[in-house]
Amino acid sequence: MSVKIIEQKQLRWINIDTVDEEAINFLKKNFAFHHLDLEDIQGESQTPKLDVYKNYLFLVLQFPRWSSQNNKVVKAQIDFFLGEDYVVTIQHSKSKEVKHFFYRCMKNRTIRKEWMNGSAGYLLYNIIESLFRSSQSILDTIGANVAELEEEVYSEEQDPKLIQKLALRRRNILSFRRIIDPQRYVISTLSNTRRPFLTEETGLYFDNAYDYLSKLWSIINAYRDTVSGLHITVESLLTQKTNRILNMLTVISVALMPPTLIASAYGMNIDKLPFAHNPTYVWLILLGVLTANIFLALLLRRRRWL
Repeated sequence: MSVKIIEQKQLRWINIDTVDEEAINFLKKNFAFHHLDLEDIQGESQTPKLDVYKNYLFLVLQFPRWSSQNNKVVKAQIDFFLGEDYVVTIQHSKSKEVKHFFYRCMKNRTIRKEWMNGSAGYLLYNIIESLFRSSQSILDTIGANVAELEEEVYSEEQDPKLIQKLALRRRNILSFRRIIDPQRYVISTLSNTRRPFLTEETGLYFDNAYDYLSKLWSIINAYRDTVSGLHITVESLLTQKTNRILNMLTVISVALMPPTLIASAYGMNIDKLPFAHNPTYVWLILLGVLTANIFLALLLRRRRWL
């Protein structure tokens, strides 16, 4: 069954882990939700938002989630209905975090009493705050990856796939940042919304959730700036390496020009070329060219052009 319920006194937490016909029929039968909200939960991913009605709130939030299959940050959307005596959580893709919190609240009396002995708004705060705090592990993973990448950038031996690694780390940071940003506005709006189940006291708790999101935002921005700096550093190192290669190729080309010219001249069928019948002089000319090239290379090396 996709619908599971926890009851504590007059408060219910209803968790729907699959949006199917059974779940929609359950919502239609037990609640008077607007048909547009029911259409929203059946549709594709929505933009984070807060819709305020007379008797309930409809809330769409997205949370960062780490995909171990391809090592990237993806978003998990959860919809919430909040009323006087209930909180409904609707998962669009099965969330281990929501499942863990739900069953922990179901089986642990202490946690159930702590979360569900207050108002529905306080239960909603506990769910949202726990979900955002669970994303701290993702941020720690991103931070560890950035630190590892920084060590690699400034090491003597660099991985040829460094640019690809840098791009992947940057993508995860931008994805985390893109997910967190809209949630700050929604939570800020929620903290200033007043209903019988969202009092001024409850608003203080959502202010705390907003402060935590602001902390995550500051940390991810610091990681973004670090990766941007590493990107500039890697580009500078690659440019420097390319310039060294071009300098070396230029010196080699200049060094080969005199022997090539001599070989071209003496390769022609002309009888009266200077020293054409005296190989000793030819070898002396080649030796002179070689000596000049060695002197040129030493001079360039001394001036650090090579």
